[in-house]
Amino acid sequence: MLLLPATVISMGALCLAACGQASSSSIELTAANTRKDSFSVIVDQYSKANNQANELLSIVRQNDDEQGTAAAIDDADFRLSRDAGYQTAQGTSYQPFYEELDRAVSVGTTKKSYPRLLVTVDAQYTSNPSKANDSACRFLGVFAKNSHSAPWRVTDEPTVTKSLLPKVEIAVGNQGIIPSRTSSLSIPITRLAKYYSLALTTYFQEGVLSRGLKQADFSTAAKCWSLPQLSTNPYVSPSSSQRLATSAVVTAPSPHMVALTTANGGALAVFTLHVDLISSSGKNSAFTWSHRATDPDSYLLPAASGLHSIQIPLLFDIAVYDPPVAASKVAPRVVGSYWGPLLGGTETHQAPLDA
Repeated sequence: MLLLPATVISMGALCLAACGQASSSSIELTAANTRKDSFSVIVDQYSKANNQANELLSIVRQNDDEQGTAAAIDDADFRLSRDAGYQTAQGTSYQPFYEELDRAVSVGTTKKSYPRLLVTVDAQYTSNPSKANDSACRFLGVFAKNSHSAPWRVTDEPTVTKSLLPKVEIAVGNQGIIPSRTSSLSIPITRLAKYYSLALTTYFQEGVLSRGLKQADFSTAAKCWSLPQLSTNPYVSPSSSQRLATSAVVTAPSPHMVALTTANGGALAVFTLHVDLISSSGKNSAFTWSHRATDPDSYLLPAASGLHSIQIPLLFDIAVYDPPVAASKVAPRVVGSYWGPLLGGTETHQAPLDA
């Protein structure tokens, strides 16, 4: 897990497992819930393994407690940190952080899949958790099992704004309710990821906010999370960036979503988007990609000169509140994110002048 540059952070998690039908009630996604004993063990084990992986930059250890989008982003970060000469995920030294379960809600899964957990966890960079709940942020982690004997691993880990989290609908036994294809939502749950891939592509390419996106979603001054500004390439030097044309295309890969029905009939969803960030120079105007010590992102591509274009892939973990149709004046709202670049980008060299 990448570490937020803050003294105190809070994380949230919900637990997804098989679910039966029962009378439901509304609860907030911020207060402690029942069955904390068993779910607390899962979070505690994850916290210890995660600290060990971060301190050693151990991909093997990290893959014991992460998979999917979370592992893809964090594995790339570990490799880049090693290339830049870092000894730990925080640089030359490491300060462990404490994690404690805040809430666990079970959500139904299909007969073909193993349980997943969506859990709220408080965390901070100290051994004393007394002030964790003071933070405005939560960590919304999705845990999954690949088999009955497999360990719980985190697959998604967006940081969310606590005040933006909606109440979720739960049945007896802390079992949440998965929205169906026919749920009366502002955006059908099956189209939500595509909806935001189009909205983000429009913003990155045209600078136009649409489909519920807000300027605050891209503010680096935000306390909990922010989406990156990709109208220019943040991985190249400012002088090079001014000379490059940059385009970012966002797509929704194969369906990968965890969703809960909210108390008002809406949905809280977590899903992954893929981004291709492409920067290119003008004709006969090449640029250079160089490596810089203590700058992990500079190792995303091989050092090279005479370049015409570069392509860098990224993954976004997005948490979204999708309101019910009844709330027609309320647009969907991004409530959290976690993102990072991946390795495997490409470089294209400028053609010779006499080509």
